[in-house]
Amino acid sequence: MRSTFSYFRGSLALGAVALAAVACYGHARGGVEQAGAFLLTAAVLAALEISVSFDNAVVNAGVLKAMSPRWRRAFMTVGIAVAVFGMRILFPLLIVSTAGGVSLADAFDVATEQPERYQRILHDSHLVIMGFGATFLLMVVIEYFVQHERDEHWVPVVEPLLARLDSVENAQSLVTVLLVAIVAALLPAGQRMAFVSSCFWGYVAFMVLHMFKQLFGGVDIQTAAARNGLIGFVYLEVLDASFSMDGVIAAFAITNDFWLIAAGLGVGALFVRSLTLYLVERDMMGRFKYLEVSAFWAIAALVAVMFAAALGVELGEVTAGLLSIAIIGLGLLTSLPARE
Repeated sequence: MRSTFSYFRGSLALGAVALAAVACYGHARGGVEQAGAFLLTAAVLAALEISVSFDNAVVNAGVLKAMSPRWRRAFMTVGIAVAVFGMRILFPLLIVSTAGGVSLADAFDVATEQPERYQRILHDSHLVIMGFGATFLLMVVIEYFVQHERDEHWVPVVEPLLARLDSVENAQSLVTVLLVAIVAALLPAGQRMAFVSSCFWGYVAFMVLHMFKQLFGGVDIQTAAARNGLIGFVYLEVLDASFSMDGVIAAFAITNDFWLIAAGLGVGALFVRSLTLYLVERDMMGRFKYLEVSAFWAIAALVAVMFAAALGVELGEVTAGLLSIAIIGLGLLTSLPARE
C-alpha cells in the first residue's frame, strides 16, 4: 500500500515551486520583507482553499472511485490544469471582461495593473456568481438525497422525507425553482433579474450534464462515470468550478493581488486533488459510511451560505469552511462505531 506521504508528494513539489515564485515576486516588489509577507499571504490563501474545499474532495472521491485508472490520471493532470488555470486565473478575467465590456487582454491589464478596479468589478459581480454556483450545487445536493434510498440514514427524519420525493415527477427542479424564487423575492427589485438569470444558467449547466449522463446509460453520476469517463471528468470539473466561485471572491478579503490569489488558491487546489485521490485509493468512503452523506450536508450548508451572500448577509469563507469541516468531522465520528 502506498504511504500517505506519496499521495501528496506531487502537490508538495509543485506547491514549493509556486511558493518559490511567490517569494521571488515579493522580493522584486519590495525586498526580503515583502517576500516574507507574500509567502505568508499565499500560505493563508492555500489554507483557505483547502478548508472550504474539503467537502468538494469527498464528493469528488465518490465519483472518482467509479472511474477507470486512465480517467483518474486525467483528473490529476489535465484536471489540475483546468482547476488552477481555468478557475483561478481565466475565470476572474472572463468576469472582468464581460462586466467591464473589455477584451481579455485589457481585463488582464486591469487585474495586474489596477487591483482596486479589478476587485471592485468582481465584487459587483458577486450576486451573479453566487446565483450560478448555488443553483448548480443545490441541484447536486437534491439529486443525491432524492435518488439515494438507503436502509439507514444519517439524519433520520429529513433524509427519508427527501428520498420519498423520488416518486414526485420533476421534484428536483420544483424544489430548486421554489428556493430560488424565495431568495429572489427577498432581493431588491433591481437585482432580481440578474440573480434569476444566473440561477437559470446554473440550472442549465446541471441539466446538460444530466442529459449526457442519461444518454450514456447512467441512472446516477457514478454509473455514468463508470461507463464513460469523460462524463465523470466534465461533471467533476463543473462541480469544482461551482465550489471555487465563492473562494475566488473571498480571496479579496486577504489581498487584491492577482498573482498572489492565483498562486495561493492554486496551491490549495493541488492539495484538494491529492486528498481526493487519497480518499479513493484508501477506500475512506467504504470505511466511514457516513463520510459521503455528511459531505452532501456540508454542500447544503454551503448553498445556504451562498444564497445568504446573494442577499447581502456575508457569513465569510472562514465560517463556511469551518462549518463544512465540522459537519464532515461529525460524519467521521458517527461512522466510527460502524467500522469493522
